[in-house]
Amino acid sequence: MAERMRVAGSMWSVPPAARAGEAHRLREAGLEVLHWDTTDGVFAREGGFSVEAAAAMTAETGLRAEAHLMVTDPLARLDAWTGFCELVVVHAEAEGWRAALDRIERRGSRPALALSPGTPATSVPSRELAVLTMSVVPGEAGATFDESALATVRALREAASGAPRLLGLDGGVTRDIGIRAAATGAGWLVSGTDLFRSPAPRAWLSDVRDAHGPPHD
Repeated sequence: MAERMRVAGSMWSVPPAARAGEAHRLREAGLEVLHWDTTDGVFAREGGFSVEAAAAMTAETGLRAEAHLMVTDPLARLDAWTGFCELVVVHAEAEGWRAALDRIERRGSRPALALSPGTPATSVPSRELAVLTMSVVPGEAGATFDESALATVRALREAASGAPRLLGLDGGVTRDIGIRAAATGAGWLVSGTDLFRSPAPRAWLSDVRDAHGPPHD
């Protein structure tokens, strides 16, 4: 029996004044993980969250956390995020990403590699490595979902050849896309706009978690 889908909520598109209330509303609906995006204004447009703001809200809500570093030099920034995030994502298009993945693991967090649109699945060096496939250009929260991302997830699943691998999808993920993603091999979804605007987030979460994806840890 496949494990339920890992769902992480991103508040990039939530107005700052509403974020605390929305985090609590989604926690009551069953959300377990917050997804913290951060950028350097170079790799991706300026936006996302500071370490301090993300750490404070994570502690205040009692939710688990993961970080997505959309930066040119992740090695220089990741230590602060591994202090409270169980999983940290860096980009295959960034400088020193291999060294960054190694350091994330040494610091006790789970490393994951993000693929921007156009970056092929063959860029991933290990069939066990967790991978987050982007369906929008990094930093473009609320953009339209790129269908080719599902093909990338499928290719990554096939390349794993039965090895345990956590495969994720991020960018424009709606409830219906999440259900479809499970069929392609995704076991991890990052959703912002559609999840946080849902009038029935408990049903949203239940529907995607009950979709039969691959086993993951």
